[in-house]
Amino acid sequence: MTPTVPSRSAPARVLASIVLVLGLGACASQPAPLTPTIPPVAPEPAFTMTPVVFGDLPGWYDADLVPAITAFRRHCTALTQRAPDTNMPGAYGGKVRDWLPACYAAANAPAGGERAFFESYFQPARIEGPGEARLTAYFEPVIDARRLPDGAFSEPILRRPADLVTIDLGAFADAREDDALRGAPRSLTGKVENGRVEPYPKREAIAPTPGQVIGWAHPADVYNLQVQGSGRLRFEDGTEVRAAFSAQNGYKWRSALGALKATGALASVTWPSFRMWIDNNPGDTRSALNADPSYVFFSEEAVTDYAAGPRGAAGIPLTPMGSIAVDPAFHPYGAIVFVDGEYNGAPFQRLLVAQDTGGAIRRGPQRGDVFFGTGADAGAAAERMNAPARWWTLLPRPVVDPPFAALPSVDDTHRKG
Repeated sequence: MTPTVPSRSAPARVLASIVLVLGLGACASQPAPLTPTIPPVAPEPAFTMTPVVFGDLPGWYDADLVPAITAFRRHCTALTQRAPDTNMPGAYGGKVRDWLPACYAAANAPAGGERAFFESYFQPARIEGPGEARLTAYFEPVIDARRLPDGAFSEPILRRPADLVTIDLGAFADAREDDALRGAPRSLTGKVENGRVEPYPKREAIAPTPGQVIGWAHPADVYNLQVQGSGRLRFEDGTEVRAAFSAQNGYKWRSALGALKATGALASVTWPSFRMWIDNNPGDTRSALNADPSYVFFSEEAVTDYAAGPRGAAGIPLTPMGSIAVDPAFHPYGAIVFVDGEYNGAPFQRLLVAQDTGGAIRRGPQRGDVFFGTGADAGAAAERMNAPARWWTLLPRPVVDPPFAALPSVDDTHRKG
């Protein structure tokens, strides 16, 4: 990459002028040297976990915990199949065995006993750290599709190409602590050419190859599918299949809608307005989409459980209002987080399970994307979620350090009624 040479900013020009004036006046006098004041750069806040009690979680006693225990049970189905000594990646989480008592208990927790279950098996801790503290939301779209291109159904939905490779950089890390990789594994996506891994092409250079097309849909729908990460395809005979996330070409996501708005071509950043713009400007569709170099590939799967969402990055079917996408450098998949934000002018206080991630979400321990569900109604609701938030995590009691373990699980002075 060619380094960027900074332009001469206004402060730099002022400083250059001062030096010139001092140089010209050096023969007449020797003024005291000027020392420019450089403002200190504020250090990035550290990731911290502060023990609290359940009564400190705002809205804890009113929150609907059913989606969270449903998501946790789904996660435990996979967790109990792993070796107990396996490390939970992320900044915390211990080992798989530390979560197993809660997993076995969750399977037998009675309806109405969700709060007692979480309070018995977990200890809350306040999360703070670098990056933005914000909640957004996403959903699983259901889009009309065709097996062959047909009029407005002109954009292909592509399977993962054979030449795309993903390298788990965490697997090559030398720095280890107690046999656990530091941080969460990060991946590198590219293709192998002449024995070297090269960057995979950007969106503008990707074209379908024989056998790669799953189906065809409206360009706005396909782009929405890629932004959300998965979705259901409804074909003309009424059958539905899931286009599940398979791979991404490795480039940082840049909103094609935002790029259009920046040029003044799009008045509002909404999917209906984007669709209308494409319909009115079919010749410019390709260049508009190419503003986003990121490209997502899919696999075709049968829809076996219509009540569950697609599989997230953790490989677990997502639970509407019970699953959240997080930055896995901090939160291990399966972590249980409590968030305090705002939605439609009202408090948004929910318990959620970390089961997914995304390029726009890998920005710190307090950045999350809540899974709202499937279909147009979930999509319309998800578009309205964008607010600052506070975060807590629930640690399984075997993971808790002695200072944490000394705290009670419930602060009765905060309990309602």
